[in-house]
Amino acid sequence: MKNIFSYFLLFAFITIASGCSSNKKGQSYIGKVYHNTTAHYNGYYYATLRMKEDEKAVAASRREDYEKLLPLFLTGNPEDNFPAPDMDSIIKRLTVVVKLHPKSKWTDDAYFHIGKAYFYKKDYSSARATFQFVSSEFKDENASGSASSKSSSHKKKKGRRNSKTKADKNTNQYTGTVKEQSQSSGFKMLRHKPIHYIDVLWLVRATAMGKNYGEANAILNYLDQDKKFPSDLKDDLQLMHAFVFIQQKQYKNAIEPMSQALKIIKDRQETVRYTYLLAQLYQLSGDYGTAGRIFAEIPKLHPTYEMDFNSRISVVKNYVSSGSGSPAQISSDLQEMAKNKNFEEFYDQIYYYAGIVQLKQGKYDQAIKNFEASIGNSAGNLNQKGLSFLKIGEMSMADQDYLTAAPYYDSAVVFLDSKFDTIDRVNELKEILNMVSVQMAIINTEDSLQRLAALPEKERKKILDQMVNKLEKQKAAEEDETGSVTNVFSNQNTEQIQTNTSGSTWYFYNPALRGSGFNEFIKKWGNRTNEDNWRRGNRKSGNDEQQANDNSGENSNVSDSSNSVSAEQGGFYMQLLKNIPSTPEKLLISDKKIFEAYYTLGTIYNSNLYNTSKAISTFEKLTERFDSDSSVVKAFYSLYLLYEDAGNKNKAEAMRQNILNRFPNSIYAAVLLDPDYFRKQDEKKKEVNTFYASTYYFYEANQDSTVFALVKKADSLFMPNPLEAKFDLLQALAIGRTEDRNAYIAALDTVVLKYPGGEEHDKAVEILTALGAPPKGAQQQKEEGEKEVKQKGPSPYKFSPSNPHYLVVYFNTVTPKSKAIADSLSNYNSSNHSIDNLKVQPQLLDKNSQVILVKQFKDKNDAMNYYDEITDSESIFETVEDIGYRVFVIDDKNFIQFFQRKNMEEYIDFFEKNYENGEED
Repeated sequence: MKNIFSYFLLFAFITIASGCSSNKKGQSYIGKVYHNTTAHYNGYYYATLRMKEDEKAVAASRREDYEKLLPLFLTGNPEDNFPAPDMDSIIKRLTVVVKLHPKSKWTDDAYFHIGKAYFYKKDYSSARATFQFVSSEFKDENASGSASSKSSSHKKKKGRRNSKTKADKNTNQYTGTVKEQSQSSGFKMLRHKPIHYIDVLWLVRATAMGKNYGEANAILNYLDQDKKFPSDLKDDLQLMHAFVFIQQKQYKNAIEPMSQALKIIKDRQETVRYTYLLAQLYQLSGDYGTAGRIFAEIPKLHPTYEMDFNSRISVVKNYVSSGSGSPAQISSDLQEMAKNKNFEEFYDQIYYYAGIVQLKQGKYDQAIKNFEASIGNSAGNLNQKGLSFLKIGEMSMADQDYLTAAPYYDSAVVFLDSKFDTIDRVNELKEILNMVSVQMAIINTEDSLQRLAALPEKERKKILDQMVNKLEKQKAAEEDETGSVTNVFSNQNTEQIQTNTSGSTWYFYNPALRGSGFNEFIKKWGNRTNEDNWRRGNRKSGNDEQQANDNSGENSNVSDSSNSVSAEQGGFYMQLLKNIPSTPEKLLISDKKIFEAYYTLGTIYNSNLYNTSKAISTFEKLTERFDSDSSVVKAFYSLYLLYEDAGNKNKAEAMRQNILNRFPNSIYAAVLLDPDYFRKQDEKKKEVNTFYASTYYFYEANQDSTVFALVKKADSLFMPNPLEAKFDLLQALAIGRTEDRNAYIAALDTVVLKYPGGEEHDKAVEILTALGAPPKGAQQQKEEGEKEVKQKGPSPYKFSPSNPHYLVVYFNTVTPKSKAIADSLSNYNSSNHSIDNLKVQPQLLDKNSQVILVKQFKDKNDAMNYYDEITDSESIFETVEDIGYRVFVIDDKNFIQFFQRKNMEEYIDFFEKNYENGEED
């Protein structure tokens, strides 16, 4: 700065001494030089220096996402994060500059950079207003507000005329304005380049970001007609045309200006980037052939290795999307890429797309090998690993091999990005496939146990010994990977006991088991890079004492391994003996499990996987195997509906006759005989409501003898009577007015004992408490309940608050009113939870009960928040106040248990303990 002022003083002295026309004129010129210099170096310089540093930092930190259209500009994109304090500081500094030096030639530049700072803060309206101010106040000959234009004007007033040649020579190539005169030519650092046209281009950009596309296009059209528009900004003008079209997703229209810009651009790096972007625009416009040709040319332009890889992969994607290109050439190119060490970090994607190409050609076995190679070569790109798992799962789904698909979907959910476009559907299928796996495991396990039970004792013991020995080897192998032991009956074959599952017995030869083990490993250890001694390496990161403790733990495990395995073998042997259905009672229980598993499996195939043929075959197996079971009627009815939907009228009619002949008194027969059965049942319930209303009217009128008569009549008119509890309570209240206190208390106590829950029970307890009489029925019920809890042992349900959850509305009857509740919940979700993607699904639990599921919620907290909303609503459940229903929350794993056990009170005990009374946990 000291040198600058030395030059400045020297220049001022020479100027004055060389014969300026007046001392006043010299002082004026020196003042302008002072303002220009101090404006530039005291504020403008440091502000723009900070902005350039931030721009470089943002550009350097950019990680291009080649799966999406590349941004046209390296900085200033919506995803860029410029430091807000820096931008505020820049605005403040430059505001001081324009206030202190309003006539400086750097004033327009200062305002322009204020606009850029607003733009980088994503305050597009303020940026647009600032750019507009610059474009209107600083244009043409007034662009800089400098002395040069005024000097020129002054000369004209004196009659001094510049020749055309001199005027052209001094015209600025960017704005068409007059350059600084020759006396300042010795100070290049003080030269000024007018900002007008660059500012107008930024004005277009800010206007487009504000979605004012019509105005942005109008400005661009004006610039197209402007004959003074500088030639060296023509490429920027074409790029801005493309930018406005891209912002409107008019990719086809953006192709022409992008092509024109590429003809002008000289910079090699810009040429490579915009060529890639042009290929993407053709791809998005559906012109895959042209896109493929341009992508194929990019490697010849010497791009970065990352762009080189993605341009080659984009050729493959074009083939997959449109079939354009030679599959043989593409496969050959992928093989060459897999040998190129420069692409080592992309091997997972190379193998993945090799699998996709082979899949498109119908080479399924080779495709699977490549997808597995993709998984094996994936290290940092977890989303790609998830895609490869998902693709194998989808192939298994297409083959209806749900058991193999299940672990691959499990793994896909672990690795896929939460923003993956179909992640919700992948999650849903994962849950469905897990349900299929659970039911198949039940069937296979019980079948195997029943086969064991049918063997002679000596042969059975021999097989059990072999199984226990196999356990030792399997445990040793699996503990290295998962730290867990797999159920030997689930999804396996054994040589001695044939089951319906497919795949090898040994863990590492069975892809389903291997995928399951992999998921268990991830849950326990997290995602690990493929390296030696990873466990010890991880422990070294802790303190020495912790490491010593860990090592001692490992040694102790080794020394005691023989004893622990031996103990576990003994326990496993005893568990096998215990589970073998060797008595008629145990065999009945085993058959019941198989029956319900088949029924649940058929329902899943039909309602969740929409696989009618699989559902039919499952229900047919069920009816063949359990033809004499009284519950088989519900499977017959399911088959009747499936045959109807499939258009198989003969089989549907045969199944209808089967139900009517063998189960004439069932609800299914009633529905088949009378399609209006449910409507008529609903009308009967309306009759009960009307009858109760009239009875209550007589109670209000103190006509108690009529009340007694009507209550008695209700018992014979309505069987069953859904409002029986209300009639009994009304009768007790009438007794309270007609008989003594003891009779009143006894009647109320009978209500309490007869109805262990519900509002009638609660009302009777309330009255008894007010009378000062302990509710004997309630106390007795409480004691019996406590006794039952002690006797029944631990709950079969496991509290897992972080699991996905459902909300369940349970009805203790099959009623058409459930549809109204399902509709109400759907409407409520549309209004209040539109972004949560909640689904409402009615489902039969058994012939006497049904549920409505709302799914799914991320965890217990989300589900309970929804539960509180729903139960506080006064309108959703008003149509079913007259029938029994319960609302509760359950996680996805417990719901499978609940669906199998169908014990409402058992789960409600668990729910009240862990959810309603455990909210603070």
